[in-house]
Amino acid sequence: MYYALILENSRKAKAARQIYEYLRNNNRKETLPEQKIEEYILRDGVRVPQQDKHRVLNLRLHDEHLSPYFKTDMNLFILIMIDDRVDIQVYKAENGWMFLFDNVQILPKPFGSQGYDMR
Repeated sequence: MYYALILENSRKAKAARQIYEYLRNNNRKETLPEQKIEEYILRDGVRVPQQDKHRVLNLRLHDEHLSPYFKTDMNLFILIMIDDRVDIQVYKAENGWMFLFDNVQILPKPFGSQGYDMR
């Protein structure tokens, strides 16, 4: 499971808050238990349903990969490879919003007849 923490000072903070509040209001019955990832305490989590994954993907988290207000354990390739097949959870953290991603593709898929480019 990988994480991406958007801090309140980030330029993506307003969009992250709006997504979190939208998901909390539309999925009240499905609250996830509190948990701790590294030193971050996460509460009031929500699983992102398939029809709302585009909202998280449209945040374009890979744009923030060098920001000091964005903390993650993913490299740029992994951030770019996040798609709608990934399981996503959103939590409220102490000073921001935490996105948890499961089943993320961490290596490129082989291509070509031999599994690589023959050029």
